[in-house]
Amino acid sequence: MSSTRVNPFAAAVGLIATLMLAGCDEPVSRAEPVRPIRAVRVGDLSAVHGREFSGRAEAKTEVDLSFQVSGPLITLPVDVGSKVKAGDVIAAIDPRDYQAALDRDRGNLERARANLAAMVAGARPEEIEQLKAAVSEAQATYEEALSDFERQKALLAQDATTQQDYDISVARRERNSAQLKAAKEALNIGLTGARPEDLEAKRSEIRALEAAVATSQNQLDYAVLTAPFDGEVAARYVDNFQTVQAKQPIVRLLDVAAIEVTVQIPETIVSLVPMVKQVICRFDALPDREFVGHVTKIGSEASQTTRTYPVTVEIEQPEDVRILPGMAATVRNKPDEAADEADGELVIPPAAVFADTEQQSYVWVVDEGSGTVARKPVTTGELTPVGLAVTEGLERGEWVVTAGVNSLREGQQVRIVEE
Repeated sequence: MSSTRVNPFAAAVGLIATLMLAGCDEPVSRAEPVRPIRAVRVGDLSAVHGREFSGRAEAKTEVDLSFQVSGPLITLPVDVGSKVKAGDVIAAIDPRDYQAALDRDRGNLERARANLAAMVAGARPEEIEQLKAAVSEAQATYEEALSDFERQKALLAQDATTQQDYDISVARRERNSAQLKAAKEALNIGLTGARPEDLEAKRSEIRALEAAVATSQNQLDYAVLTAPFDGEVAARYVDNFQTVQAKQPIVRLLDVAAIEVTVQIPETIVSLVPMVKQVICRFDALPDREFVGHVTKIGSEASQTTRTYPVTVEIEQPEDVRILPGMAATVRNKPDEAADEADGELVIPPAAVFADTEQQSYVWVVDEGSGTVARKPVTTGELTPVGLAVTEGLERGEWVVTAGVNSLREGQQVRIVEE
């Protein structure tokens, strides 16, 4: 009986070939990578429960006070820490120059008004008689000059006078004719009053002088600097008797009856802020106390670097402790005030909405169970400061994709990126 010998090399080659053929029959499938996305949970305040945001306390109202005019200080009764009421004097400039300017302008105005009254009323009886006498005198002088002119003219024709004497008579006649005309016009004004254009010119002068008086009065009033509101002096920049310039800061005044804290809210949850009724604030300097505040302002433009929106909350100054501007703070939602969140409007970022060829609006909704996205038609409303209102198509608590909506496809596997 003979034995068959197996070549090891041939066996190995055959095995490799078999495996290659098997691989051709069933191609190896590769799993599609899960795409990371950004999304928001619509109208669900649980997204902000327990989250804290850092900020810094600021006075609700603060201002650097300055004069509108220049001059030497004569009064500066406040210092750092002084408490003032609205209308209290903060500082005063020497008013003498401004008072003198006001008195001068008032005098000019009174003089112009008196002149206008005289022009409207006309001349007094005794003045009329004087004007008539002036006309009679001018008439007599003119007639005398005219008679002399006629005589010189006749003598010149007979070569009985000189050309010089004739020329003198001509000039005298013209001069006295002009004086007679002026005397008659003065008498006419005295009898009938000033011309309309003269009266209007005087009234225009009076209006200009009234404006000058108002300006001088303002300058005098500006020499006293008063507090525009109840507050506390936080800084004093000048000393008494110092000469100050217009617009130069004198003191810094704060109203600390209410404190504001501004925090930065991510764009993914800023649409929930209008639903937050109250917040709890804690300050590092007062670690054992919590203060209740409410949202007063929501920024409408995100930071280009952090993509966050500024949100301001206001806290009333407590009576037993004092919150000072500059204190570091943390702010969080007050959960027990969220009971009526179902009544709030559903708002999403405008970038979450896209449209098809029929102009139907859609959003991508994330299925948390399968980790896939599905296109969902929606009806949108008005654009609000924190996003686009959705009136139909979404349910509270759904996850909506907020970025890259035009590059997703139905059923695609996604993963929500944590902030």
